[in-house]
Amino acid sequence: MYTGTGIDKELQADAGLEWLETNNLGDFASSTAAGINTRRYHGLLVANVEHMDRHVLLSTLEDWICFPKESFPLCGRYHPYCIYPQGQQYIKKFTASPCPTFTCRVHGLEITKRLCLLHNDHTVLIRYQFKALERHNKSENITLRVAPLLAFRSFHALTHANMDLHVKTYPAAQGFKIQPYNSLPPIYVQAEGLFDFLPSPEWINTVEYPREQERGFDYAEDLFSPGLFEIHVVPGDDIILSASTHELPLDAGSLRVLWDNEMRRRAEVQEKLLARSYAGAKPQSQLLPFLATQTEDFLFTTPLDRKLLLAGFPWFGSWGRDTLIALPGATFLAGRVEEGLEILTTLAANARDGIIPNTFDGDGAAQGWNSVDASLWYAWDCQLMLKALARDKEKQAAFLDICAPAIYNIIKAFRTGRVPFVRTASTGLLETGTPLTQLTWMDAQVDGKPVTPRYGYPVEIQALWYNTLAFAHKLARKRGDPDPCPTRELKAMAAQFAAKFVLPDGTLCDVWRAWEDGGADTALRPNQLIAIAMPEPIAPKENWKAIVDTVTAKLLTPFGLRTLSPDDEAFCPSYGGGIAERDGAYHQGTIWPWLTGVYVDALLKVMALAEEQAKDKPARTDKTTARADKARDQKLAKTVKGLLKTLQPLVSTHLTQAGIGHMSEVFSATEPYTPGGTIAQAWSEAEVYRALLSLKEADRATFEAWERSLKLFALKKA
Repeated sequence: MYTGTGIDKELQADAGLEWLETNNLGDFASSTAAGINTRRYHGLLVANVEHMDRHVLLSTLEDWICFPKESFPLCGRYHPYCIYPQGQQYIKKFTASPCPTFTCRVHGLEITKRLCLLHNDHTVLIRYQFKALERHNKSENITLRVAPLLAFRSFHALTHANMDLHVKTYPAAQGFKIQPYNSLPPIYVQAEGLFDFLPSPEWINTVEYPREQERGFDYAEDLFSPGLFEIHVVPGDDIILSASTHELPLDAGSLRVLWDNEMRRRAEVQEKLLARSYAGAKPQSQLLPFLATQTEDFLFTTPLDRKLLLAGFPWFGSWGRDTLIALPGATFLAGRVEEGLEILTTLAANARDGIIPNTFDGDGAAQGWNSVDASLWYAWDCQLMLKALARDKEKQAAFLDICAPAIYNIIKAFRTGRVPFVRTASTGLLETGTPLTQLTWMDAQVDGKPVTPRYGYPVEIQALWYNTLAFAHKLARKRGDPDPCPTRELKAMAAQFAAKFVLPDGTLCDVWRAWEDGGADTALRPNQLIAIAMPEPIAPKENWKAIVDTVTAKLLTPFGLRTLSPDDEAFCPSYGGGIAERDGAYHQGTIWPWLTGVYVDALLKVMALAEEQAKDKPARTDKTTARADKARDQKLAKTVKGLLKTLQPLVSTHLTQAGIGHMSEVFSATEPYTPGGTIAQAWSEAEVYRALLSLKEADRATFEAWERSLKLFALKKA
């Protein structure tokens, strides 16, 4: 599985490295390479409970390997001023692929502990394999003791010892069942082989989560242990335990079959993506198929049987804006066209008065219809989807029948005042918000006040609105529908935009406001790139190069784009600390990898424009034309190579820096660019993946040469 990608390499038992398992039901398992939970969100079975969203059911296991004279822990927890037990000292290596794997050595015995979530099943399997490193007497009394520790609470909450928890366990096939609370499903813990289960209910008090303490949240809870498995083992044994919300029908070796089927499924997914990515050619690297596979972790099918996308792990739910920005890279550009179509159809079906929902709950029910920009990103997704369906005219036509009415309704909603805090000005541009609202993606507040006040005319809202109108204009002409925005209106809007937003240095202001409303915000931010990056750009062509050059010089880093220039007095170099400190820095310099996608779009458009302008020059001889073409190709190769080299840490070393195999939500704005926020963010991964696809399409030779240089992703013989 992904041999040679980098996430399969041996890592240290580091509590700062986190791993993630998902099952496409909204469930996940996550902890650290040291096997110690450091967040309230960590757990071995965090299940998306119907009508209740995600709950940490099985927090962890307390497991020991016991010899006649001494015992050794394979686990650990933070308690006040200590770690107990200290099983991390026996972990000799950790790998995350094809599933989280801990290799421990104690008393001449090597114990390999693996775990995986089963696809489309609320079940986690934990597998122990024993290998003798020294000569062992087969009759020696070696016992594996495993005590499940239960939390049974919302993944946003913490629990404490209480009298309401039902402590009684009930027999189940090869294990036990317990239902701590009537409002939550039971959990079944089962095992193959010979064992004793000893009911011994007790509370494990004051388990601490240091990452929550760092983030300024409550960080201590109590966990409940219903009892203890005692399993006699000898070297060579292979034992699997399961924890599930339903009882597994256990026959001889059935847990082994479930495990093998899951590993086979994962291998087949990888092979399919490799075959699609390289279309029969010998692959140079597994980078692109690896990233495509990782984005699937964010897709999930709800209990209401709806396909949606989670914004990030471990704490985000499904957000309209995040879904639409991540959707192309997570679905149809990654070979999941049907999933992309289904999600776009679901979003359109759940629109209210033309407005795309803000969020969806764990069941897939829409919530909130007051986002300013989610509906406008919908048009962008439709444009990219239609391009992806270019070779399938039947599907393209069917999708047009869905997206065209949705786009027209979105435009109507904005024009008729149905979008809260949005007004269509006489210029055709959109005025949004008040000094006390935060309605764009830069929405952080501290003490109830916006950190980055963006009321007025935010630049990316105008870009998204213009793109939606221009797209609708083309749709209407193609389908013979009433034209919602004729060409003359589009030209008038673009002229008004240029008059208001273009600054003396050729860049764009971040927010335009009339003088009496506080005047324009001229802070250098990356939002202006969207005015170039859209399929129907509103920014004047003569300003494209100045915008991209300035953003490159001040905002581009190895991990994405800064949200504010370091020259600005409001610039925050670090992201971290408590809630107020983090929110205060969130969009004041902090790096966001998702902006890489719009940056690459804008950069390639600037280069295409330069080529177009060169062709418009007076006729040249064949010799000068050939020389110009060669110079253009060299410039493109140099630009692509330079950008790939700049971004290389994001797609290589970072994958074993925070969330193993995934990309973080944000990074501090200055070196060492410390990762922060979620350990796996959908739009970070999807937009970086889409950006790489665009660079490969622009200059395949340069991209593939760079790919080959990525030793972390070089193919190796398994």
